Amino acid sequence: MHLILFGAVFTLAIAYALGCLLLRERSAPPEIRLALGAAAESTIVFFLVLCHLAHWGTFVALGVAVLAAAWRWGRQHWGADPVRIPRAAWVIFAAFGGWYLVNALAPETLADGITYHLGLPAEYLRVGGFPERPGFYELIPQGMEMLYTVAFAFGRHAAAKLVEFALFVATIPLFFRIARRIGAPDLAALVAAVFYFCAPVAGLTGSSSYNDAAGVFFLLAALYALLQNPVTDGTFPRFPGRTVEKSDNLGVEKPGNVSSVTGFLAVGVLAGFCYAIKLPGAIVPAGVVVYVAVQRRWRAAILIAAGAALMVAPWLVRDLALTGNPFAPLMNSVFPNSAMHIATEQELAGNLRSLGTISPAQVPWELAFGDRLTGTFGPLFFALPLGLWALRKRGGRLLWSGALLLALPWLTNTGARFLMPSIALAGLALGMALPRPLAWAAIALQAVLCWPHVLDTWETRYSFRLHEFPLAVALGRESEAAYLKRHVDDYGVAKMIEHATPPGSRTLALLTVANAYLERDVAVSWQSAEADQLLDTLRLASLYTASPAFDWRATWPEQPVRTLRFRMPAAYDGEWDINEVQLFSGDYRIFNSPQWTLSGWPNHWEAPLAIDGNLATRWRTWETVRAGMYMDIEMGHPQRLSSAVLVTHTPVFRVPLEVYGLDPQDRWHLLTKAPQAIPRPPQDIRLEAGRALRNAGYRYLLVPTGSGGNAPVGNLIIGHEAEWGMNAWATPGDFTCCA
Repeated sequence: MHLILFGAVFTLAIAYALGCLLLRERSAPPEIRLALGAAAESTIVFFLVLCHLAHWGTFVALGVAVLAAAWRWGRQHWGADPVRIPRAAWVIFAAFGGWYLVNALAPETLADGITYHLGLPAEYLRVGGFPERPGFYELIPQGMEMLYTVAFAFGRHAAAKLVEFALFVATIPLFFRIARRIGAPDLAALVAAVFYFCAPVAGLTGSSSYNDAAGVFFLLAALYALLQNPVTDGTFPRFPGRTVEKSDNLGVEKPGNVSSVTGFLAVGVLAGFCYAIKLPGAIVPAGVVVYVAVQRRWRAAILIAAGAALMVAPWLVRDLALTGNPFAPLMNSVFPNSAMHIATEQELAGNLRSLGTISPAQVPWELAFGDRLTGTFGPLFFALPLGLWALRKRGGRLLWSGALLLALPWLTNTGARFLMPSIALAGLALGMALPRPLAWAAIALQAVLCWPHVLDTWETRYSFRLHEFPLAVALGRESEAAYLKRHVDDYGVAKMIEHATPPGSRTLALLTVANAYLERDVAVSWQSAEADQLLDTLRLASLYTASPAFDWRATWPEQPVRTLRFRMPAAYDGEWDINEVQLFSGDYRIFNSPQWTLSGWPNHWEAPLAIDGNLATRWRTWETVRAGMYMDIEMGHPQRLSSAVLVTHTPVFRVPLEVYGLDPQDRWHLLTKAPQAIPRPPQDIRLEAGRALRNAGYRYLLVPTGSGGNAPVGNLIIGHEAEWGMNAWATPGDFTCCA
C-alpha cells in the first residue's frame, strides 16, 4: 500500500512541480498547473525511455531535481476564485469517489489495461526502454503510459491507476471554472460534473488505467486555458446574479505581453497532449487552431500550433523513424510500411466502427443503459436534446460546436468511451438550459440511477462498468495473485508462460495475453506484420488439405534474363500470393541464390518469402489486387531461362498474369501472358511451418483451443505436436504453450 501511494503521489508531485516551474510568477489554478506539468513530465519520460533510461533510479533523480527546483523557483499565484461545491453535491462526489478510489487501488483487471495500457510500462521497465520490435500498441501515442511508467516503477499497477483517478477527480473543478468563464451559473457546472462523474463508463475508465478520463481532463484544461486567453473580446453573456470568474495571468493578450505568448503556448500544449493520450485526440488541437484562425488571430493560432507540435512531434517522428509512416499504426495504405499490414488495419477499423446487430434507433438506449456499445452514460443522456436551448447564448454555441466536433471520432469507434469528451461539453450545455428545479432533479436522477447497486437491479448482464467494492485487496488484506486468479483468466495464462519459458525467450501468442503481469517477450498475432505473417503460415499449414494450391507455369523461348517480373494486368477482388517461385532453364531447375534481390509492389518487404524454400511461408499483397501490381526477381547477372512456376493459392483460373523479362541490354520483353494453371496435390507442410516459426526467433507458441478466434488452429496443433516439430509444455484450460 505504501509503495502504491508513493508511486502515484510522486508521479503527480513531479507533474505539479513542473507546472509551477513553467508558470512561475504567473497566476493559474492548480488544475492547469497539474495538467501542464503532467504533459511536460510525460514528454521528459518519453525521452528517458527512448534513451533506454527507464528505471526507478532515473525517475527518483528526475523527481528530486524537479521538486528542488520548484521549491526554489516555482512561486505560485492562484489567480482564480476557489471552486465552491454545494454540500449536497459533496455527498454524491464523496460516495462515487470512494467507490472509484477503492477500485483504483485494486490490481488492474480490464482487458486493455492488462494488455497494453499497463503492459507497455511493464515492458519498458523490464527492458529499460522502448523495444526494438514495433507493434500496433507500441506505435500509438502513449502520453499517459509515460506517466504510468513512473508510477509503475514504484507501486506497479494500482499506482498507475491512481494517477488516472487523480486526473479524473481534478476534472470536477474544471467544469466550474469553465462555466464561470462563459458566464454560466455554478448549478449548470454541477449538472455537468455529476452527469460526467457518475456515468458508469466514466467511473470505470477513471478508476482504471484506461486513458479516456485523462483525455477529458486535458480537453477541459485546454478549453479553460483558451478562455483565459480570449481571441475575441473575451466576454460572454452573464446569468442574472452571477459573475464571470476573474481572469488569471496565464496569458491575456496585450501588445508586447510575454504572458500572452506563454498562455497560447500552454493552450497548444494542453490541446496537443490530447493527441499524445489517444489518436482521436488529434481533433482537439486541430479544432482549437481552426477556431482561432477563423477569427484571424494568426499570432495566437501560430503559438497554439507550436505548443501542440511540442506534444505531437515526438510520437510522429518516432513512428516515422521506425516505420516510415508518421501516423502508424494507421494510414498504412497512404504510407506503406513493413510494420503493419493494410488488410489488418482495414479489418480492425471495420470491426471498431461497426454497430453489429444494433440499429441506429437503438443507439440512444444502448448509450444510456444498454451497454451493447461498451459503456453507458446514465439517464441524463436522454436529456441532452434539452441542452440545445443553450444555443441562444454564445457560451452554449461554443460548447455545442465543441461537442459535435468531439463526437466525430465515435464514428470510427462506436465504444461509448469515445463519446466522453463530447458528453462533457454537451453536459455543460444541458446544465445551462435547465431551470433550477429541473437541474436539481437531473442531478438526483443521475446520481441515484447510476449507483452500482441500483444498476444491478435491472441490468443483470456483466456490463462495462464497476461491479464490486474490492476493499480487501485495496487494503492489502487479500493478495494480488489471489484476487487476479478469481477475476482474470489471462493472469493464469501469463503465469503459465513465465513457468514454461526461460527469460529472454520469445513467444508467439494467437490470443491476447496479460502483458502487464508477464515478464516475457510475447508477440500477439495481429499486432505486427511479422506476427500476422506467422499466423498466416500456421493457418496455411493447418488447412493444407482444404486450401487448394496451384502451380502457375509460365513458359517462353529460352533467352537470357537479368530480371524477371510477374505482373497483374487487371484488378481483382482478392489477394495475390506466392508461396514459392521456381525458375527453369529447359528441364534444369535454377536454384535460388543469396545474391538474388526481390522487389515489387506492394509489400516488397516480405517478397523474400517467395524464394525461401519453405512452402508454408508466402508473400501476399495483404490488400485487394490493383492493376499493375508486380514482383521482380533481380538475379544480378543474366540467366538463360525458359520457364517459371509460381506456387500460389490465388484462384488462378479467374486471374490473368503477365511475365516480363529484362534482357542484358536493359530492355523489357513480354515473355508470356498465358501461364498454365495446374492444381497441386495436398502437401503436408506442418513441419515447414514449425521451422518458419523457429527461424523467426520464436521458440514458443501459445494457442487457444475450443471455438472462436484462432482456436481452430490450436485444435489442429494440440495432440499433433510432433507433426509440427513441437512439444506441448503446459496446458491450463483452453490454452496450450508449445515449444
